[in-house]
Amino acid sequence: MIVVDQMRADYISLYGHQWTKGLRRLLDTGAVFPLAAYPYAYNVTCPGHATIATGTFPNTHGMIGNEWYDREEGKTVACTADASQKSVPFGGQSAVEHHSPARLNALTFPDELRLHAMRPPTVVAVSLKARSAIMMAGTPSPTTYAIWEEGNGTWATSSAYTSAPWPVVDQFVTNHPISEDYGHAWTRAMPPSAYLFSDSGIGEIVPVEFPHVLNSKSGTPDSDYRVMWRRSPQADRYLGALSQHLVRELRLGQSARTDVLAVSFSALDIVGHDYGPHSHEVQDVLVRLDETLGALLDTLDTLVGRDRWVLGISSDHGVAQIPEQDHHVTPGSGRHSSTALRNAISAAIEAHIGPGGPWVSGATVTTLLGPNVYLAPGVLARVLATAGAREAITQSLVAIEGVARIYWPDELASSVATDDPILRAARLSYMPGRGGDMMLIFDPQWMARATGTTHGTPYLYDQGVPLIFAGAGIKPGRYLTSATPADLAPTLAHLVGMTMGQATGRVLGEALR
Repeated sequence: MIVVDQMRADYISLYGHQWTKGLRRLLDTGAVFPLAAYPYAYNVTCPGHATIATGTFPNTHGMIGNEWYDREEGKTVACTADASQKSVPFGGQSAVEHHSPARLNALTFPDELRLHAMRPPTVVAVSLKARSAIMMAGTPSPTTYAIWEEGNGTWATSSAYTSAPWPVVDQFVTNHPISEDYGHAWTRAMPPSAYLFSDSGIGEIVPVEFPHVLNSKSGTPDSDYRVMWRRSPQADRYLGALSQHLVRELRLGQSARTDVLAVSFSALDIVGHDYGPHSHEVQDVLVRLDETLGALLDTLDTLVGRDRWVLGISSDHGVAQIPEQDHHVTPGSGRHSSTALRNAISAAIEAHIGPGGPWVSGATVTTLLGPNVYLAPGVLARVLATAGAREAITQSLVAIEGVARIYWPDELASSVATDDPILRAARLSYMPGRGGDMMLIFDPQWMARATGTTHGTPYLYDQGVPLIFAGAGIKPGRYLTSATPADLAPTLAHLVGMTMGQATGRVLGEALR
């Protein structure tokens, strides 16, 4: 299972002619589903990876966002947060994070394989991000390796998976510290004329032209360097090399059992947020990823056998254009200040239910996380008990420029059929207890981010992603049928002779030999 974080579906048609190796091979020899898209509203990393791995949607697997407000704990929690676990670092480094898959409510493809297989599979899941690796790895087992980078240059796993560093990972990390890339100059892989659009566009977070030198003001590989390293193709190259190492040393796919390798390449997401989907940086990350994937596929051919592996590749979400660059295409696109938006919601509520109660004026909103608005205890009940308040608050908020819809919990939890695609999408992103007291949907190309760009909406630029299968049992071609990334795991499951009991996604039988 391969995930390319923040890869829009239209990157294939825009930039595919620039690829000559791994991505090109998958497009030319694989089963490609150009119409694949997520059907839910809040498209971010954790829900996307959970959907790919489980074949279900957020209303089932429970990963409604990268984080949500836990009412019992009285704080915002990450989707993989688990205070009962601790980091297990590699390479003699120190680590402080606390992660596990405990909050995931559905079985992953590796989990199902472990239940069905006569011989326990070895499962390897690697990414820069803990939430990406953990969602793909699933439940801990003695033969499950979940590995990520904590953001401070430390590669780690969780005590949920092992009590001590795995020697096979420790060896690689020790011999290949990311500090080796200090001073590396990220230059274009192709002549400047081979890239579409202009470089250093308006609205980019770091409008600095190539080359991007991976260094720091201190002259040492400090935290500033590590940020730059993650925001470069070197991070993907590292993940590719680590993956090849683990295929060799753990002999993945080289015995009488079915093994799983899951890799989530994160650099495109980090670069995309800062530079936008039309940047030369995004295009170059994809060109470099094309090389990295080519080397990984060659390793699988050599060690496993060209006809003995099957691959499904997708993305967790797309991304919006930078609003300042998009005005000529989508007039009226723009940005919201999270603080101003939160204050506007508080003012609208207080105007219709009055101040007072257990909250203080101006603090009716506890937190705003993506589309999820979490109100102070007692506020929602007061709104619902006040005649006309809910409708009046809704009208006040949708009158704000850039705000399209407001949904309340009963609308989101309802099973009554609807023809409204936005409401259907919102329902798939909602889970009672974890979801907000209100869900706020922006107009297209609006975002609550001060610079750069982001994602997380029910529109095609965020929902549409690549979905490609290649390898054993796959019938190459372009299939203009409806598909979602939730179909990836059920299709792989069918190929190894099992059924995923909870899956909402379907087996893409049209692409199978």
